[in-house]
Formats: sequence, structure tokens, C-alpha cells
Amino acid sequence: MTENEPIKTVSDGITFLSTGRYYDGINQWVAHKLKDGDNDAIDYAARQIAKLLPQNAVLVPIPGHHGKAEHTMQLARAISSYTHLPIVDALRGIERDSQYDAKKRGQTLSGENMGFYRQKSLSTNRIPYIVDNVVDTGNTAKAAARALGCGIVISFAMSDTLLEIQDVSRSFIR
Repeated sequence: MTENEPIKTVSDGITFLSTGRYYDGINQWVAHKLKDGDNDAIDYAARQIAKLLPQNAVLVPIPGHHGKAEHTMQLARAISSYTHLPIVDALRGIERDSQYDAKKRGQTLSGENMGFYRQKSLSTNRIPYIVDNVVDTGNTAKAAARALGCGIVISFAMSDTLLEIQDVSRSFIR
């Protein structure tokens, strides 16, 4: 695999698509800047993600730990500026600890901890692409996809964690 080669994997029936691996090149640095709301990082990530989206997509940002989409909404708006794709702020969640902070304490939040729910309907003639900055275990994105009822998760970067989980599950299938 070359640096920043797009990644596509399926976990628990949900498709994940990413522009590249978290630890490749500048991706880790960009990912941290995305969480800080850095405009240059948002623009860079949006240009990379825009290359992967079909014309019939609709962007659905994932809610953050405050219950609504903030950083992912900024990213979705930047992606839309390049693709002209519509954005539907269809998901909400409960206010909670961030997944990042929970991991620093050695915990992982479950989908139930996030309390995601659909607050708006989606057009039936478009494919929902659930926008996330970075996918690690995939728990947040899976919870969002389940709450939405459909969709493909698209992120700037993907850590090896989800890919390793998939490799382990594939090894049991053989």
C-alpha cells in the first residue's frame, strides 16, 4: 500500500472509506489539527475527501461529544465547497465525554453512551456519507450509521485499529 492510498473496509456491515492511514505521512498531524479547527487542515482534508465522493452523495456530519456536529460540520462544509454536495445535519447525540478523552483514561465509549438519534430525514435519491475526521475503532461511526439507518462512513484518516479488528475477524472466518 502506498502513502495516502484510499482505504475501504467493511465492519459489522458498515462500509468505511478513508483517504489514508492515520500514521502515514502528515496524516496524524492533520488529524490533530482537524480536531483543533485549523482552517488549513480542514481545507487539506476536504480536498482529499472530495476526490472519493460520488455526485449522488449527501454529507451527514457525525455529532461530537456536545451532541451536535461541530468539527465534522466544518469539514462537511469544506468538502461541500469543493463538491457542491448537499449537507444534512441529520444526527444528534447526548452530551458526553469525548471518545478521545475516554481512551486516554483507558475506556472506550459504546454506541449507547453516545445516544445518537436521527433528527432529520434524508433524500432517497442520494447516498448518505457520514463524515468523520478520523476512524479508530469505528465505534462512533458505527453508532452514527445505526442511528441514521444507512450510510457509508467517510473519514480523512483511519488508524490501524479498525483494520486489525477486521483482520482478526477474517481469520476466524477462514
